[in-house]
This record gives sequence, C-alpha cells and structure tokens, in this order.
Amino acid sequence: MTMTAKAISNDLSGSAALSYRRELRKREVRRSVLVAPLFLYLTLIFVIPIVLMLTRSIEDPEVSGVLPRAANLLQRWDGTDLPSEEVFAALATDIKQAVSNRSLGQAGSRLNYAVPGFQSLLTKTGQKISNLPPVDAAEALGQIDQRWTDNRYWLALRNASSSYSLFYFRTALGLSNTESASEGRGFYLDVLVRTLWMTVVVTSACVTLGYPLAYFLAHASEALRNKLILFVLLPFWTSLLVRTTAWFVLLQKHGLVNDTGIFLGLWSQPLGLIYNRFAVYVAMIHVMLPFMVLPLYSVILKIPSTYMNAAATLGAAPFRAFREVYLPLSFPGLGAGILLVFIVTLGFYITPALLGGPADQMLSYYIVQNASNFGNWGLAAALSVLLLAVVAIVIFFLARLRTGSIMQEA
Repeated sequence: MTMTAKAISNDLSGSAALSYRRELRKREVRRSVLVAPLFLYLTLIFVIPIVLMLTRSIEDPEVSGVLPRAANLLQRWDGTDLPSEEVFAALATDIKQAVSNRSLGQAGSRLNYAVPGFQSLLTKTGQKISNLPPVDAAEALGQIDQRWTDNRYWLALRNASSSYSLFYFRTALGLSNTESASEGRGFYLDVLVRTLWMTVVVTSACVTLGYPLAYFLAHASEALRNKLILFVLLPFWTSLLVRTTAWFVLLQKHGLVNDTGIFLGLWSQPLGLIYNRFAVYVAMIHVMLPFMVLPLYSVILKIPSTYMNAAATLGAAPFRAFREVYLPLSFPGLGAGILLVFIVTLGFYITPALLGGPADQMLSYYIVQNASNFGNWGLAAALSVLLLAVVAIVIFFLARLRTGSIMQEA
C-alpha cells in the first residue's frame, strides 16, 4: 500500500510539473506574439537603416563597376612609374564600354572627389577615344590629354579600384590625401569638434537652468505645480520649425528684442543677434530645456524631504547636505536629462541652418548637403557613422559612470 501511494504521488507531481511547464511555454509564446510587431517595427525603421548606412559608408563600387579591367590591373601596380601598356589598353577598353553604357559619369564623380578635374578628363577621353587612329593605348590617351601621363590620376584610379574602402572615413577624419573639394583637409573633423562643443555648451546650459526649475516645480504646491508644468510641456505642442522661426522673428535686425532695447535706451543701434552662435545657442536651449526638466522633475519629486532634515539634524550645512545627499539622489534624472539633451542636440539641423552663419553649422548640415546637394552618399553615411559612434561612446561613458556610482554606494 505504501509503495502504491508513493507511486501515485510521484505520478501526480510529475503531471503537475509537466502541466506547469506547458503553461510556461504558452505564456512565452503569447509574449512573443505580442512583442513581435514591436520587434518587426524597430527592425524595419531602426536596425535595417543603420546596417545599410554602415554598409554604404565603406562601399566604393563606382570605379570597379565602370572600369573593371583597369581597376583589376591597377591593384597590382606598384604606383612608382606610369602603368604598363596593358593597363592603358584596359582603361581605353573600359572607357569605350562605359561610353556605350552611359555609365562613365559614375566613375567620374567618384574620382573627382580624389582629384578635381578627373570627371572632365574622363568625359573628354570618352568623347575623343573612338576617333583616334589605331596606335598604342598609352600614346592615344596622351594625345587626348597630357594628364594621362601624370601619376596623380593613376594613383587616384588605383586607390578607388576596390569595391570596399575606407576612403569616405579618411575624408571625414581628415586623413585622406585627396586634393578635393572646397573643404580643406580636416574640414569635417573640425566640424565634428565644433558640433561636440556646441552640444556640450547647450547641455551644460540646460543643466544650469533646468535643475533649479525642476527643484522649484517639485517643491511647489500642487495647484501651482500643475499650472507651471503646462509651460514646460507647451513647447512639445509646437513644431520645431515654428519655434525656430519665432526666434528668427524676435532676434532679427528690426525684431522685437532690438526694437525693445532701442526703445528702452539700452542700446542705440540694432545689435547683431542673428546669423551667429548666440542665436543658435538661445534657440537650441529653448528647444531642449524641457528634455532636461521633465526627467529631473520626475526623480526629484520622489525624494523625501526628510532626508535633508536628517542631514541638517546631523550638523550638515545646507550646501553640504545638498551636495552629499540631495544631488546624488537626483543623479538618475540628471543622467537621463543629459543623455536626452546631448543626443538630440548632436543631430540638430534646422535651428543652426536658419539662425546661424557658415561657421555655426553642425555636422548634420553637411550630412544633408552631401546627400541631397552633392549626391555623395558615401561621405554622408561616413559622417553619420561618426555621429553614431559619438552617441555610443557617450552612452557607454554614462552607463559606466552610473554603474561605478552604484558600486560605490554598495
């Protein structure tokens, strides 16, 4: 009887465990089904575009696709003297083929980034190469244009002969030896440094202005707090373009600020308040301040006032109590606010474009310019990857800082 009872008990416990595992699996399936649309949405609008951007920043297929024979032979060229007759002949054949396919302009645009005037050289060669008498290819290309006897153009061809390269990253970081373009060497690196500096200034200003405001909101009466929080939320109900345009109207030569200052006798002539760094800072701080206030407010609101009273009871001065008790407790909100403000400010485009001068544009301006005006998607993607890398570094640093503070408290 005892053995039978134990067997029945074991069977019952085994069936109960099996039923429990089945129920857990069903719950996991239901959760997966519920999360699947969000996962698919994030993959389509976030992960895939980033992967494509990363891929586009290292793709360099124009020359190898349009001039494949010459590109293949040039990869084995040592780059000292002029290439061999075989390379000249391969290039002549490729140019003829590209003219018939109407694809020569693609290679010309890419090579023009490396050596200005390369596109016109290819176009001129494509127009005249079929009319030359049957001579060797090196002599034929030299008769069309003497630049084909210049090593610089062949070196540019060789450097662009691979389907994948770091050319656009080298250009973005000022490491390229190209003679290109209106921008000097290291231009984009200077813009990146300027972008980081402007972002740090705006973030610091938002911390300076936002912390006292969040503290005041959290300690105000409930009736006053509910009214004041509407003014913090109000900018979210207005388009960024509208807010920027409003500052444009206020700060212009005969705008409200200048007219009021002259009327009050504060200054006699209109001040230059627009198309400079000052206007950009003012407008960006106005736009970003709510992103600092709201996370801080939500954390400060939950800090018990008894902590400060306890610190005062133990003999701490108000400033020391704030520094050693209140401020560390508000770090989660402060960190979230800094992260939000820094990341959003890093990608600002409209505000500097409308209110700033040429020396006040941030990196996003040149990303748009290269993509839409110049059609240089490779450089635009490389600059975008640089911004993404900066964001990743900032997130990593703040995460380590927060982890370090938690470990220290423990």
